Amino acid sequence: MISSITKKGLLICLVLINFLCFKSNAQTNVSGGIYQNTTWTTTGSPYLVTGSIVVFPGNTLTIEPGVQVIVTADNTFNTGNFIYLEVRGALVANGTLGQPIVFTSTDTTAGFYNWLGIRIKGSQGGNVQMNNFELYNTWYGIHNDISEPGITYAFDNCLFQSNNYALQLNADLVYNNCSFIQNGVGQAAQISYGTMTATNCIFTDNFCSVTWSNGINLQGCTFTGNQNNIIGCAGLIDSCQFINNNYAFTQCSGLDIRNCLFTGNANGVEGDANCQITNSIFDNNIIAVRIGDNGNITNNQIVNNEIGIQITAYTPNSTVIENNIICSNTIHNLENLTDKNYQVNLNCFCSQDSTVIENGIYDGYDDITRGLVNYAIYDDSCQTILSYVTKVQLGGTTGLNELSNEMKVWYSNHYLTIQSTSISFIEVIDVNGRMINSYPINTDNTSMAIDLISGVYFVRNQEGYCKRFIVAE
Repeated sequence: MISSITKKGLLICLVLINFLCFKSNAQTNVSGGIYQNTTWTTTGSPYLVTGSIVVFPGNTLTIEPGVQVIVTADNTFNTGNFIYLEVRGALVANGTLGQPIVFTSTDTTAGFYNWLGIRIKGSQGGNVQMNNFELYNTWYGIHNDISEPGITYAFDNCLFQSNNYALQLNADLVYNNCSFIQNGVGQAAQISYGTMTATNCIFTDNFCSVTWSNGINLQGCTFTGNQNNIIGCAGLIDSCQFINNNYAFTQCSGLDIRNCLFTGNANGVEGDANCQITNSIFDNNIIAVRIGDNGNITNNQIVNNEIGIQITAYTPNSTVIENNIICSNTIHNLENLTDKNYQVNLNCFCSQDSTVIENGIYDGYDDITRGLVNYAIYDDSCQTILSYVTKVQLGGTTGLNELSNEMKVWYSNHYLTIQSTSISFIEVIDVNGRMINSYPINTDNTSMAIDLISGVYFVRNQEGYCKRFIVAE
């Protein structure tokens, strides 16, 4: 038998349980206009948005940390019917690291975009302040209706996931410690105005991470598993990692890439023009670098890719490729995709066998529609040039910078004699720039036997300077 006291206690417990269950399932339905300052609180959370909401000018909607905003999903994919949150006044949504504010929908299927997003009516003075929040399943993410020069939107510790466009804002944008995951586009094109600064951000499994921004500044960011990643942008990229993307960069001009890692990408950097790449590592990519006019590739390690560098620049003297280690790329270390001639003497190809180096360079020797590429052979340390391979003259009438006094050269009775005080080796090239042979020089007066037919020849020293001599009948 249960005593009356026990029955009373049991009744109290049941009442408490029912009360707690009711409170845990509580929600606040919202829609329509906000005509006065309004706060959405944690006690009223979650807020179920059953129709579009407009914050009218002069009023502020404040959302407390930890609040969930759940939008009724539109399953028709008709953007005209999508529910939206429109800000003509102000939206203040500052969560905390432990209690982020969540904007989501009643259908959180990955890749399913079923509400319009947060629209900022800049034309009516609308503005937002948002940090420590999460945004899911929108069509346009956070977007504005006009270009806003001079306006900066800063977002800290934010997550954009499963949106068609995470953001589409024509303004200056700053992200710190934000993540962009499985979106169609992370930051969409800033066609009329806008820059992007991102520090310690993560971009993962997006179709595009950033498109057509007028200026980007990326510091310490990681890009993994994206398809087209960064498209049509210019700016500084420092100390970032690009891992297993289809294109890390494509259709870009004006890039300044420093101290970055590119590994496992189908395409590393596709730079159309005015791109600088320094102190970076390219490893295990299909194509590491594709460089256009006015490019500068210096002090990089480009190793173990399928193709190291592809040259597309049609103004050869404007493109500098120097002081790189370009080795062990399985198809080619370097491909000349133009009919122009290039010189890449100040790069180490990690072999002293000219045949091995030649097999790694695709140029006019392999395809007569391509230009030729001159290069140098380094020692094992990649510090000292042992010889030059000159296939073609470049620059000036002869294409060679001549030494008038520091080197004396004469040819007689099948012997070439060199007199100089500053030469460690020479190479003999013909008037067409083809190397005949190379020789170490160990004394001030050296003669070597060499059979040459009549014509004009050049002796070239280790610094690339030449002395012309003539072989008579």
